[in-house]
Amino acid sequence: MKFAITGNTTKGIVKGVIPELLQWLSERKLDFILDRELANYLQLPYHVASDRLSTIAAACDFVIAFGGDGTILSTARAVGASATPIVGVNLGGLGFLTEVGVEELYPMLENIERCRYSIIERMVVAATVHDPLGEIRYHALNDVVIDRGGFSRVIRIDVYIDDAFLNTYIGDGIIVATPTGSTAYSLSSLGPILAPSVNCMIINPICPHSLTVRPVVIPDDSVVRVVPHGRESIITMSVDGQVNQQFPKAVNVEIILQKAEYSICCVQRESKNFYNLLRKKLNWGIDKRMS
Repeated sequence: MKFAITGNTTKGIVKGVIPELLQWLSERKLDFILDRELANYLQLPYHVASDRLSTIAAACDFVIAFGGDGTILSTARAVGASATPIVGVNLGGLGFLTEVGVEELYPMLENIERCRYSIIERMVVAATVHDPLGEIRYHALNDVVIDRGGFSRVIRIDVYIDDAFLNTYIGDGIIVATPTGSTAYSLSSLGPILAPSVNCMIINPICPHSLTVRPVVIPDDSVVRVVPHGRESIITMSVDGQVNQQFPKAVNVEIILQKAEYSICCVQRESKNFYNLLRKKLNWGIDKRMS
């Protein structure tokens, strides 16, 4: 069994927890290799094999990612179509995507050794941008956001589903979210919460200039075509809040969104379920008056 290890280098705690993990793995004669950026940050006094995460992920059985949800999103992009399962260790705050805290890591790894875990497959959205400069493709685990990018003017966006016209959205923009992304930006924009196993996508307007415009849930085999009215305003596209592309005025752009050809696999404890996670993370059922 071989582990790839990555982590958020802005979290100082990784300098303590990862050397301890490496010792634990070595004592059990389990192979591991570090993400090169993490290895450079740790500056360990002994040699540890390292390489780019996108390279080592495909050569390992599991990827252990230390950080918050943002770390899981960047790790998912690096893992890509290799489908190597990700074990998320929460060093952040809310942590919808991270599976365990630091204190739960070693029992989790022991369960992995004993094959006492489950794998949840999370849908990925592929966004293909067509503009005068050519074609480029992005992949999102959470969402793709097309908006006005901080500029003051509202924007207009035409949306088609399987070539059938849906609506011209007038406002700050739209979010196209996966079930995983339903608890991210889309939730903040009053979108529905979806279980990760639901086969669908959400089209959610951001601050629409009409009270009748609401989120729409569509099948995951749909092809969504987004055509911003770029002659009126600068348009920005954000992928998982981490990768951005800006389109200047007077540029004709078309964005095709559809289910990617691969999923992201996340390791999950056998005893865990999504509804317990919602109650815990969103404090459901807690009467604040009693605290």
